[in-house]
Amino acid sequence: MPNLNPQVDLLIESPTRAFDKIFEKLRSEGRDVIRFSAGEPGIPPPREVREWLAKFLLEDSARLYSYTPSSGLRELKEAIAEDLRDLGGVEVSIDQITATTGGQSAMFSVLSATLSERDEVILIDPTFFGYTNLLSYMRIKKIFVPVSIESNYMPDPNQINERINRGKTKAIILVNPDNPTGRVINWNIARDIAEIAIDNDLWIIYDEPYRTLVYEGEHVYMYKLAPENTIALNTFSKDPGIPGWRLGYVYGPREVVKKINMIVEAITYNPPSVAQYLAIQYLRDRELRKRHIEYVKRVSAEKRDLMIRELGNIRDIRFVKPSGGMFLLVDLGKVLDETNISAKVFSEKLLEEKAVAVIPGEFFGETVKRSIRLNFTFESPERIVVGINRIREFIEELKGR
Repeated sequence: MPNLNPQVDLLIESPTRAFDKIFEKLRSEGRDVIRFSAGEPGIPPPREVREWLAKFLLEDSARLYSYTPSSGLRELKEAIAEDLRDLGGVEVSIDQITATTGGQSAMFSVLSATLSERDEVILIDPTFFGYTNLLSYMRIKKIFVPVSIESNYMPDPNQINERINRGKTKAIILVNPDNPTGRVINWNIARDIAEIAIDNDLWIIYDEPYRTLVYEGEHVYMYKLAPENTIALNTFSKDPGIPGWRLGYVYGPREVVKKINMIVEAITYNPPSVAQYLAIQYLRDRELRKRHIEYVKRVSAEKRDLMIRELGNIRDIRFVKPSGGMFLLVDLGKVLDETNISAKVFSEKLLEEKAVAVIPGEFFGETVKRSIRLNFTFESPERIVVGINRIREFIEELKGR
């Protein structure tokens, strides 16, 4: 067989996809698997929008099945601009927005447009594994700023500033609200990071797919603090909850968005038309959108608090109450020391023996390799109780072996 590009070997399989394969196998065997590993919400888009789309599907029109502009339908970009203005006070024109085929496409396109081989990028440890994977593939040097459970996983701007290598550092990547910790950056820290980026002529690659899922505090729109340096990434996977339909978007300075769109066009030509029409309908009905956001926030916060109460019944674990997003990170350090296993082995055995799927922390960074990530939004309240009880039983059984 002819040789392959060796850079492909720098990519690793997504841990959520890997655990989903095991989940599908166990489900095919008739086992009831609790999916705390999911990277998606458990609430579908508003019924009114789904009913509208159902009627659209029955129309004898090719619009729903046709190509669209590579940057997305004009109506979609207008609706996104209005949404950013309404919810965040962000002022951008439609030529500062490009739609993408999901958040992953947005990440690849933004990194490709802004970074070159051997550039340096600053990331928080832990952070979403999708970035480290793509940066490895692109041969970009990753410089990590560690955070800890003791500081509520809040990054220190001084540490970020200390790791800047003038002439080599090109960007700071921030996920806010964070995946996997649920940390929400406050205004003071965001302002300091913005000033660092401006002073050092760096990009801020600002990943904000959970911006409408903030339970305590408020989301800071970095673009307002550093409009010439910030490229913001968003997705409709979390809000209104269409991850399988693959639709996201990027906004930022006009010239860089133009370049990003050229990459988007080369990869996927255009985002799925059906997802764009659903998003337009959802965003245009401002009353419905805000009502849905509040509903999802309320239900998600209730599930989070329930999971926290149930985890309180497990000895020798630590966690911080997440202020946003969909995930809760559980530190298993004491449990792993006592049982002499890794978080990855813990997660594998938990899935095999108790049919509970979680994601090992090692995929998010060195600082949380002894932790596991749990999604508190996907399962029902009843199944959250069942799942946490299974984890408690598993830990007790492990200690007794």
